[in-house]
Amino acid sequence: MAQKNLYLIRHGKAAMDGFDRERVLDSDGIIQATSLCKKIKTQFKDQKIRIISSPFKRAMQTIEKLSQDMSADIEKSQSLEEINIGKDQNLSKHQIIEKMWSDKNFKVQNGSSQSEHVDKIKDEFNKILDDFYKNDYNLILISHGNSIGIILKYFLDTEFTFNDWKKISMPDMYCLSFNEENKIINFKRDIDGIEKIFTI
Repeated sequence: MAQKNLYLIRHGKAAMDGFDRERVLDSDGIIQATSLCKKIKTQFKDQKIRIISSPFKRAMQTIEKLSQDMSADIEKSQSLEEINIGKDQNLSKHQIIEKMWSDKNFKVQNGSSQSEHVDKIKDEFNKILDDFYKNDYNLILISHGNSIGIILKYFLDTEFTFNDWKKISMPDMYCLSFNEENKIINFKRDIDGIEKIFTI
């Protein structure tokens, strides 16, 4: 395989009720996931893929159809779970996230900083990357909004800021292509053709 690809995907829109890890896709999210999987299947027809997902239900549901259609098991990795940003009575969620993107060591009570999250996931995530670099397959990772930005910035050495985070939709997809030396030769965001895209 002269060129291989890594797709980093944000899950589809989920119901708001229930324990966070157990929240499932809502009716729009199911439509989103169906069109997303159809899009990826067309792009990777007759190619080898590996699918690894956050164990959160909404993430795994987002890629289920592709797993079935291409006979590729969904592996789970805690390194793809969402960062715990915590809560603060004086700051909104967006204000907390903005401060986290301007200072990798910033955190609120009961939350983790970006640097702490990187330390937490680096061993497991680097194993995923090392295997991808050594072997010939396309890698599909399903994660969450903040974690996707962290992975792109700290593990894949791409430019990602708070302004980029604000543009992330549900679902979303970042596509990176690598040459035989495992150097990134193309990096793009690609949500064309995905139905019912949801943005805040």
